[in-house]
Amino acid sequence: MPRWKALPEELDPQIREFASQLRRLVDRSGLNINAVADRTGFSKTSWDRYLNGRLLPPRRAVVALADVTGTPQHHLTTMWELAERAWSRAEMRHDMTIEAIRITQAREALGASDPAAGGRSGGPG
Repeated sequence: MPRWKALPEELDPQIREFASQLRRLVDRSGLNINAVADRTGFSKTSWDRYLNGRLLPPRRAVVALADVTGTPQHHLTTMWELAERAWSRAEMRHDMTIEAIRITQAREALGASDPAAGGRSGGPG
C-alpha cells in the first residue's frame, strides 16, 4: 500500500508541487506523521490534510517542518508563498462559482432567468 494518497486531480499545479515537496521532506526525514506532528506542534490530522492537498499549511507549520527536517527555511517558505497565492486564486474561483450559482438560483426563483430581460421578469413597466 502506498504511503500517500493520490493528490486531488483538481489541485492547482503550484499547490500540487508544494504538497509533493512536503511529502518528499517527510519521506527523507524517515519520520511518520505522528512524529512530524509531535515535533512540529501541529496535529496529525492537520498534517494529514496538508500532505494530502486538502488544506494549505500555515507558514508556521512549514517553518516547523523545515526545522524538523533540517531543510533551509527560505526554500520552503518561498514555495509556500507561491502555493499560498495559488490557493487564494483557487478559493476566489470557487467563491465566484458559488456566487454565480446563487445568482442563477435567485433569478430562477424570481422568474427572471432570461438575461435578455435585464433581470426583470416582466415586460416594460
